[in-house]
Amino acid sequence: MANGYVAQTMREPSQLELVMDEWKQSWRPGVAALIAGSISYSLFSAVSSLFVEPLERQFGWTRGEIAAVHLFGIFIAFANPVLGHIIDRYGVRPVLLVGSVLTASGYGLLAMMQGSLEYYYAVYFFFNLVGLSTTGLAFTRVISGAFSRTRGTALSLGRSSLAISGALMSMILFPVITRFGTAGGYLILGSLILLIALPLIFLWVPSKSQEIKAGRLRTDERGHRIRFLLTRPKVGILCAAAALNYAPVVSILSQMKPLAISKGLDVTMAVGAISMMGIAAAAGALLSGVLVDRFWAPAVAFVLNLAPAIGCLFLVQDHVSPMAFYGAILLLGLGQGAELDIVAYMIAKYFGLASYGTVFGLTSVGIALGVAAGATMIGVSYDHFGSYNIALMVASACFTCAALCYLAMGRYPQPGAVGAPE
Repeated sequence: MANGYVAQTMREPSQLELVMDEWKQSWRPGVAALIAGSISYSLFSAVSSLFVEPLERQFGWTRGEIAAVHLFGIFIAFANPVLGHIIDRYGVRPVLLVGSVLTASGYGLLAMMQGSLEYYYAVYFFFNLVGLSTTGLAFTRVISGAFSRTRGTALSLGRSSLAISGALMSMILFPVITRFGTAGGYLILGSLILLIALPLIFLWVPSKSQEIKAGRLRTDERGHRIRFLLTRPKVGILCAAAALNYAPVVSILSQMKPLAISKGLDVTMAVGAISMMGIAAAAGALLSGVLVDRFWAPAVAFVLNLAPAIGCLFLVQDHVSPMAFYGAILLLGLGQGAELDIVAYMIAKYFGLASYGTVFGLTSVGIALGVAAGATMIGVSYDHFGSYNIALMVASACFTCAALCYLAMGRYPQPGAVGAPE
């Protein structure tokens, strides 16, 4: 009887108990990151395809001209490591506060468009640049700083909230854009940041000094310079993996509604496909988060990148049945759920928190360059070939290469190694 009692009291806590314990301690920054991150700049990637055809009709622009704005990411990409270094040095809170105001202003400027393609390009450049400060670079740093033992699960919850937000907002934005035009859609997205995200960040995201005081960031932990990090092979491998994973997802999402229609789906089912992908991404994020807390993260990433590679191949035909299309979207969504949360987990695991922002910024360079090329070329590819089939085959190859790159990350570093996690 006594031995049984000791065994019961000495049992290891379950994953759910670990999550609940950490959330009791860190629920404020966790909730702020989950909600604010799900309605800030990153949300636009999930719903941007809803604006493509309305912009075509309103201003007479081609899909290639509309998609060309993604080329700006080539130039803006190099601001990511600088922004990450600022976060490492001054903390994430001031970056998020300023960035939220500027990103909402970008939505307001987009709502004021009158048909000038040059104005659209100029405002979109500004929007992309300031929007960097309210992406996963900042919000995953909030979560990674607040959680340790269940960091993967916490990051996956953050990713799931963004996926759910994308699914819900696509259903809200479609009738709004239909009734009020693209301006109405932009204004709703900007208002969400000002009225919800900004207050949450101000009240619940801790400053760097608060993190140090709470013991979440050690005062003796110093981040590495960009030049040093660039010499480390695993930084380059992770950058390549992140880009090859993220770029095809964003590219396909940016054309999801017209892609679905080109495969034979009606408008209602095409909009539903965006929501379906968001729901699948939420499930994929939760699955990946729980798995990386228990298993080797590169192996989890490998499996969850093969799923969208297969999904893309399902769509490489002129006409796809609704069931087959939604099945492919399910696989793509699972891969989408394994994007930034797994990358964020690996950064903290392989390189530690002191260099977190800088390393994330470097991976963001690869992501932004990949997105700039992919999201532009998918529109150009449609204009040239009259279908999305070539772009889908390229996307499948990218997912496969990403899966292999993740495996190349190797074992986790041992405590005390250079750049090892805290």
